[in-house]
Formats: sequence, structure tokens, C-alpha cells
Amino acid sequence: MISLTPYSKENPVEVSQVAYDKLVHMNENGWSHCDSKEEYMAKLHYLRAGFSQGEIAQGDFCEREKKMVVGYWNSGS
Repeated sequence: MISLTPYSKENPVEVSQVAYDKLVHMNENGWSHCDSKEEYMAKLHYLRAGFSQGEIAQGDFCEREKKMVVGYWNSGS
């Protein structure tokens, strides 16, 4: 199981590796578009993991994270 909310003790969100991989690779309306809370959390987790591993430059990370968060927020989710 992958914890999408590693610092949340009261509201943990966990998914299996198979579900995580499926959620992360959903990109029908663009990679930053998310249809569910689980998809949003999985993609955000994936993006942050890539940044912490040095795979994404800080400027690119900030831009992608902002686009994803604002898009999800504006969708009313």
C-alpha cells in the first residue's frame, strides 16, 4: 500500500501499487487534470516524489504543482 497522505494521522489515504500506477498515468484531459480525490493525491504524491529525488527542477516543480492544485481547487473538488 502507498500512503498518499504520509503525515495525516486522522484521515489517511492509501492505495495499492496497481491503483497508484493507474491513477498516476491517467491523462485523458492532460496530466494535471484530476477527476477524483484519489487521482489528485496520487499525482501530487508522484510529482513531489520526483522533486525530492532530484528528477524535477525546482522551477518546473513549482509550476506543475501550482497548476495541479489550482486546477483541482477550481474544479470544486
